[in-house]
Amino acid sequence: MPSDELEFVKDLAADAARTALARSSRGVTPTEKSNLSFVTDLDRDLETLIRERLAKRFPDDALSGEEYAQSGGSGPRKWSIDPIDGTGNMVHKLPLWAISIGLIDRGEPVLGVIAIPPLGELYWAEKGKGAFRDGIRLHVVDAAEFHDQDNVSVGTNALRSVDTRTVPGRLRDLGSACCELAFLASNRLHACVFLGEHEHDVAAGGLIATEAGCSIADIEGEAIELARFVKRTPVTKPTFIAAPRRLEALVRDVRKLPPLPR
Repeated sequence: MPSDELEFVKDLAADAARTALARSSRGVTPTEKSNLSFVTDLDRDLETLIRERLAKRFPDDALSGEEYAQSGGSGPRKWSIDPIDGTGNMVHKLPLWAISIGLIDRGEPVLGVIAIPPLGELYWAEKGKGAFRDGIRLHVVDAAEFHDQDNVSVGTNALRSVDTRTVPGRLRDLGSACCELAFLASNRLHACVFLGEHEHDVAAGGLIATEAGCSIADIEGEAIELARFVKRTPVTKPTFIAAPRRLEALVRDVRKLPPLPR
């Protein structure tokens, strides 16, 4: 049975999704951050909304997110928030962006909720209790090899680091790590390759994907438990998330690009 905490966060994510969908439909005006990525007033307002609701319900918990510094209590738990993951997609009216709320308890991701407002979908997981989309239990389908038509998501940074000739399947970059992890859990994607993602990008989605049956390893073959993966963000090496046998195939076959000649 879902915990009261999970039900609260699901309701919060659903409320934030309704607000985001209504406001984004009228258009948003982006500005550039120092890293040249987009941010909008909707990103900031949603993070404020989510922080305020979480702080009222869980005053002892720390709060962190993409747009604002850590705040809140000094207890052992921390909420990691991405108010809009895929802001560039939203700005350009590509319907792949998400709201992500993850709970990390003493370094261990234990609860994650992702709303994808343009699709009207809600994903969630609690540690040890499985992953779900709109109440349907999710299980990843595994295979020893990739079919040529299997969708493999390779993030922009990873595309510039790995030799894509060695990556199997049909390559995708959806522009939202949260969407990618949710779609991995629901078998719309068959693997993800990440590089550079931050805690708020993967705290909730990483739990959803692993609770659906995925495992994690970097390009050098080191198996990585979810807590360590999240703790070591931003991701510094091309890192794969996939069902276990598919993961073995990626580690075996995928190679880095050689350095550019000087």
